[in-house]
Amino acid sequence: MGKRRWSRGLVVGALALLAFVAVPGSALAAKAPGLASSTQYKAFIEYVKKMDGLTTTPTSAEQKNTYEAKLTAKKTAAAHKANALFKRASEEAAAEANEKAKEQVEGVRGKEEKELAAIQATTAGKFERIEASYHVKFEHIVTGHKNREKALKAQISELRGKKAAAAPGQPKEAIQERITAKSAEVSANRADEATKRTELKSATGKSKTALKETAEAAEVELGEAAEETVKKIDNHWNKQYEGKKAALNATRENRLGYLESKLEQGRADVAAMPTS
Repeated sequence: MGKRRWSRGLVVGALALLAFVAVPGSALAAKAPGLASSTQYKAFIEYVKKMDGLTTTPTSAEQKNTYEAKLTAKKTAAAHKANALFKRASEEAAAEANEKAKEQVEGVRGKEEKELAAIQATTAGKFERIEASYHVKFEHIVTGHKNREKALKAQISELRGKKAAAAPGQPKEAIQERITAKSAEVSANRADEATKRTELKSATGKSKTALKETAEAAEVELGEAAEETVKKIDNHWNKQYEGKKAALNATRENRLGYLESKLEQGRADVAAMPTS
């Protein structure tokens, strides 16, 4: 709407945005004074009245020309004043609409920022919980497998003692088989620990990625909702301004038409004056 523009602020998003209040066009009250109170208008109307009072007064052709010239000049001055008042009132209506739109949009942005902060705080809290859970589970894996390996090594040590005291041949070989089996369990325990660590790291990474994507989607939705509301506010006040401007222009056209009719009346009065 021409001059009714203002710079928009940060766009990030909101789930619970400020609903703009529709205000009738009359809310944009023009502050400019009326034409009837202007010096130019009063001077022109008074001069027309003066001409009306001279319709029976003998007047020279030269004086009639002077009267007509003054009528035209005063009418032109009044018309210029009417146009100036229209321009001033339109600018005031634009400024007022601009201010109201700005105030409402700032409310939307304020809501948006609060919602964004809430999303970020919630996400940060969830990240902390995921991280804390990871460390607890990691410690559980490490401790469990460490204790398991410790127990297995104790059993191997015990078996080695028995093997040393066992008779040669089958007795020693049987114990060695048990030692070999326990050593294999140690290796399997270590491999299981490595696998569980990898699985835990992968699962934690996926949880963090999913949380990040969810937060980003919420922020995008927030921003889109905020922008849509801002557009509605802007369109609303554009319409309010255009409606007020159209009403002001209609008033201006009526005033100019009235001035033209008074000019014709004055000219008719001058023409009616008997020539001296």
